Amino acid sequence: MTVPHLLDLARALLRKNDAGPFTKPGPNQYPHQWNWDSALIALGLSHFDLPRALTEIRSLLSGQWKDGMLPHVVYHSDPSDYFPSPAFWQIENNPNAPGISTSGITQPPLLTTIIRRMRTRHSIPQFIGEVYPSLLKWHRWLHTSRDADKSGLACIIHPWESGTDDSPRWLEVMASIRPQDVPDFRRGDTLHVPAAERPHQADYERFIYLIDVFRREKYDPTALLARSPFLVQDVLFNSILHRADEDLRVLAEELGQPTDEIDDWMNNLRAHFDRQFWDNADGLYHDYDRRGSASISVNTAATFLPLFGGIASREQAKRLVEEHLQNPLEYAPNQKIRHWLTTTSQSEPTWEARRYWRGPVWIILNWLVIEGLRRYDYNDLAGAIQRDSLELLARSGFREYYDPRDGSGCGSTDFSWSAALAFEFKEGA
Repeated sequence: MTVPHLLDLARALLRKNDAGPFTKPGPNQYPHQWNWDSALIALGLSHFDLPRALTEIRSLLSGQWKDGMLPHVVYHSDPSDYFPSPAFWQIENNPNAPGISTSGITQPPLLTTIIRRMRTRHSIPQFIGEVYPSLLKWHRWLHTSRDADKSGLACIIHPWESGTDDSPRWLEVMASIRPQDVPDFRRGDTLHVPAAERPHQADYERFIYLIDVFRREKYDPTALLARSPFLVQDVLFNSILHRADEDLRVLAEELGQPTDEIDDWMNNLRAHFDRQFWDNADGLYHDYDRRGSASISVNTAATFLPLFGGIASREQAKRLVEEHLQNPLEYAPNQKIRHWLTTTSQSEPTWEARRYWRGPVWIILNWLVIEGLRRYDYNDLAGAIQRDSLELLARSGFREYYDPRDGSGCGSTDFSWSAALAFEFKEGA
């Protein structure tokens, strides 16, 4: 399939999933508006319909809480079979909740980076001025309401906030949680996708238990930092946050806004990043479990995100690429694995080729890693992963994730951010 034909299909899919004020990430599995999905969808839309891309972002920001939190789901549309439902979150018990139904947790702050990229291609000064206060408010919330130790590193309180919901890096932390009085619920995620490609039931019960803890604490940030059973400093989340801070600073300068506060956030985060995450013996970045006061020594592709964030040194980048990314026992293609980039190292005993974040190829992760590799001048390797990504999209369609062994599609069909990123991959193809 030629790239122009692939882009025609991608454009048609984004139109098909258009729900008016927002675009569904997946027509059946994900019928509402997701935070970082929406950012990537807007980026894709901006290639052929800039006004619609700006509407996508405005719709997402309409769900922002009064204290600055930007939720991971905004429920614009009618009831669906997706769980949790809007009512399950009980956000109305928090005085900062918006007038629209949302979840009570957040997601990786990719939006500012996406807006800056759109600005490099389009003249949108009025739009930048319009959304900048909301972006600044969200970043401030992340650096204050989610900073447990004044390090500038944001904590996540639920695996869903990482965007990598059932990654093996959360297994030990989740296993230490003993759910009590879990609310009754009926999963909706296995109605449209095989259970073998979704999180295990025991993990899902803990996901719901955590939400119930948050409901009882009325989503008060101070209480959640003190009492959430899951409290983790996440390499991926903080790498994206640092990159977003860099991009927010550029937007601030263009608007003539002060940058001192942003500079303080960036300097503080950088000063603590390696101390908390870098394992020099392994040559890897590891997440940190604040409740257990321990490093989470699980090898997943999140370790490459400091390249995207521009936080790794040149020597650290060299080790990440040469010892791990290009290692066929971990991430590189081999006789069994044909496609970049398996989301968990094949050396991990929890690796599974088709289960959600345990091993499949995700187009978003490929894009984030490609962007990081280019930042450190690994252009040939970035190009190889980009070409492989286009091959997956052309052969198996716009799927949520892919089996790295044969490239077959997994998860949701007609997945919007896979279509959106096709437009980014075409650059230089």
